Amino acid sequence: MSPLNKASRSEQLKVNVSSAEKEALMQKAAAAGRSLSDYLRHVGLGARAGASAVQVLQMVGLLEEALALLEQISQQQAPAQGDGLVILARLQRIEQLLVMLAPVPFVARTSAC
Repeated sequence: MSPLNKASRSEQLKVNVSSAEKEALMQKAAAAGRSLSDYLRHVGLGARAGASAVQVLQMVGLLEEALALLEQISQQQAPAQGDGLVILARLQRIEQLLVMLAPVPFVARTSAC
């Protein structure tokens, strides 16, 4: 019998959290389509939390927006000097989109390319 089998779960843990932390955990569990206990067990044992269908659709939307911006940049013919600012603005927006997709807090590089 696997140690993760539901039939073998006879031990309990007590974890102290703030009400805000409890609410955040409950929301994450609901977004993952799991009970709070199952979510905590799943994530606590090293499994990735996974994304809900809504989160996947949001990520796809962000990637589609980034792709559209890249296509706009690639279709520009011999950009004039002023167009460089437009390209830079589009690249910065792509960077923002990619940061939003990062699974952990991320600080973007701030030095010039």
